[in-house]
Amino acid sequence: MITFINVILVILLSLIMPYLLGELVCVVCRDKRGMFSKDIAYGFMLMCALFLILALPMILMRIPFHVLVYAWTAVTGILSVVSLFLMVRNKDYKVVTDGFKELWTDISCDRFTACICALALLVIVFETGLLTCKMHVDTDDARFVADAMEALENDTMLLHHPITGQYFGVATGEQRKDITAPYPVYIGLFARLSGIHPAICAHTVFPLLFIPLSYMVFWLISGWIFAGNVKLRGLFVFFLSLLHLFSFETTFSAGYTLLTIIWQGRSAAAMIMLPLLWYILLRITDRDRIRTGDYVLMLLATLANAMLSNMTALFSLLMCVAYMTFITIKKRSFRIMLYSVLSLLPVIAVIVVERILLNTDILYRGPGIVRVI
Repeated sequence: MITFINVILVILLSLIMPYLLGELVCVVCRDKRGMFSKDIAYGFMLMCALFLILALPMILMRIPFHVLVYAWTAVTGILSVVSLFLMVRNKDYKVVTDGFKELWTDISCDRFTACICALALLVIVFETGLLTCKMHVDTDDARFVADAMEALENDTMLLHHPITGQYFGVATGEQRKDITAPYPVYIGLFARLSGIHPAICAHTVFPLLFIPLSYMVFWLISGWIFAGNVKLRGLFVFFLSLLHLFSFETTFSAGYTLLTIIWQGRSAAAMIMLPLLWYILLRITDRDRIRTGDYVLMLLATLANAMLSNMTALFSLLMCVAYMTFITIKKRSFRIMLYSVLSLLPVIAVIVVERILLNTDILYRGPGIVRVI
């Protein structure tokens, strides 16, 4: 049963904390502020990146789950407090209110624009309610939700078989992939902090959060494509939401991914984090000089993709290399590629560790460890 306290905790974890962290990212990276959608997207990106940085070594060292919960909560909590302190001291909340006022003025000044934005919002609300109220279950529950339940009930991470519950002391089978992409453990962390069962978090809470967040990212992308034209941005999001609503002809379509399995890590990466990385890369083309903050954003986005899925870890790396190679040729500066490679070293290390764990039996070397074939 979800109580009022659980709702407050979900709001804290999914809105307040991401917003504060997103504002902090904008300050550190010297990015434009006052955009609520960007703050939430950047904040979620930072939360995922920090979780991977903390979880990966702890899982390999078989540290109890509660240590990860305390560490992640402490880091994100301190950063959120720092962000709030900076906002209050510098009165940065005025930037946010001014951003909302500017957006409202642009939408309400034209009746057609207001109607299109309202229709887009209605479709998004309908799609969000569709998956939030109608739970989809498939075989991935057997691993993702089971791994989250293991973390809560046994205070361990990926040490029990997700089907039988038998203790092996190491990750078995497809659990090996979850070591470098510990999204199932993140479900357990969110469930622990919110006080809601992992299955409810995955099938009810996450769709309620991830579907609007996906459209926030597409709204950001439309701002770059249409140079801030609110009418064209509203049309873009409206037709995109209609395409998603009627694209269930295959399980590989974007509509299926967004409106059926968005709670899964690879789906959140495909519909939220990869588009956000694309947005970060697109903005680089507008700059005469690439700033340090751009490399930091690229690093955080690739780490967040790696946390959600091993597949998108490699894909995001290839995206960055391909795009930065183009920028290097365009601007005729090899320094850009050098800095890009240096900023991508952490995600390269994650991919290398994942390849080692999948292709060797290094996990099973040690006394008292049961080898599973």
